[in-house]
Amino acid sequence: MHGFRLLAILSIAAVLPLMAERTAHAYGDLTVHYARVDTSNCARLSGDLPVIAFSNGCQLDDSVDGTFFEKDVGGIAVKLELHDDNGMVAKVEFHPLGEKLWVYDTRNDSDTVYVQVCQEEGGPGSTCFFIGPAHSAPGTSNVIDKTVDDIREGENFPEGVRLGFKVTDDLDGNDGFSFFEDILYIFGRS
Repeated sequence: MHGFRLLAILSIAAVLPLMAERTAHAYGDLTVHYARVDTSNCARLSGDLPVIAFSNGCQLDDSVDGTFFEKDVGGIAVKLELHDDNGMVAKVEFHPLGEKLWVYDTRNDSDTVYVQVCQEEGGPGSTCFFIGPAHSAPGTSNVIDKTVDDIREGENFPEGVRLGFKVTDDLDGNDGFSFFEDILYIFGRS
């Protein structure tokens, strides 16, 4: 553990489409599965994804490559999966050890998700200021693409900093998913 604690909020915001359906909405209705995991003991704090405890961390299986959160005393990890009727289309993970954001595009369909990171100033419910560019998996001809980003490029967040992650279907962050009508908060820390 880095000696710092991070209180992150994974917030998935939605904006109902204002125009006719476009390629960005190729999935139709999506279902969300998630888990918020204490990496000290692999206890699932909330969500519906099963967690398997190992001496060195926590495993969450999936149809892509599985997820393994390394043990980080006091760390809270987050995993989010987006599914349509044909299976998983994307997943997002926050790994508290190293403060890494993993973004997956799990279907080669000319569509992906974008994750914008923001930092709250002044405590819960205050304004969230976006930091850095949007994160997304590279668009290649591979069926599964992923990227692993160090959110602060080698620097740790100070204790108590709250982060939000906004998952959208376009780079500008305006094309939300129609299955979200509210903001879902999932707390993590490193």
